[in-house]
Amino acid sequence: MTGMGTLLKVSCCLLVLLPTLWPQRPALDARQARVAPAEKNPFDTQQDAEVGNRLFQTHCSYCHGAYGEGGRGRDLTTGQYRFGGSDAELFITIRYGIEGSEMGSVRATNDDIWRVVAFVKRLGRGNVEDTASGNAEAGRVVYETKGGCKACHVIGSDGGNLGPELTHIGRRRGPKFLEESLVKPEADLPVNYRGIRVVTSSGETVAGVRLNEDDISIQLRDTRDNLRSFLKDNLKEIRRDDPSLMPAYGSILTRKELEDLIAYLSSLREPL
Repeated sequence: MTGMGTLLKVSCCLLVLLPTLWPQRPALDARQARVAPAEKNPFDTQQDAEVGNRLFQTHCSYCHGAYGEGGRGRDLTTGQYRFGGSDAELFITIRYGIEGSEMGSVRATNDDIWRVVAFVKRLGRGNVEDTASGNAEAGRVVYETKGGCKACHVIGSDGGNLGPELTHIGRRRGPKFLEESLVKPEADLPVNYRGIRVVTSSGETVAGVRLNEDDISIQLRDTRDNLRSFLKDNLKEIRRDDPSLMPAYGSILTRKELEDLIAYLSSLREPL
């Protein structure tokens, strides 16, 4: 009996140690187990992308912005994606969502998911295939002098913070988009750069971009790049009727200066 008891004890010890001696293979990651219907997008025409745009506005724009500029969700205009940017990888991300994040699955047909993929990939390219016709070096001079762009925009570490960063803008946006942004700046304005004006009880008017706001106070970055905070009880008025603080350059620059400025911005292609 003693020998049998010892044998039983040894067997129990071995059973306890088995998971350690021979560890089980981890379960296959759920994302790795998912496969797209094809490696290459079968719905990649311009017409498909236009349909994809409409689907994007319905399913994706609330978090990613109407133009993919980001917000609650990631900025999609950079062409950089957390889980890869191939057609198949984007299909899986859009179809199934990202576990552990706010991004859920998109309920649509496979054909429509492919059309959203077509639109998202065009956001990342930003029509950068187009070639600007102006002189980039002359455009740099316009940027720094007559245009006054440096006061509000930063390139690398040089410039202001009132407007969007432009370090990689040539990688993300094509000449047509850049021209529209210069001539009609309110056409595609990220939410976090929309203009606001407050009038204090003493009559001071302060313009800038809103940083934060609640029922009691409002914080903004003024046109001199200073951070300002106001109690709403001390304000006469808060105005939001002029969404862009950037002037329309079509009436400020000559056509040649505008083309040169676009060429300079198109040349800003530092690695992301």
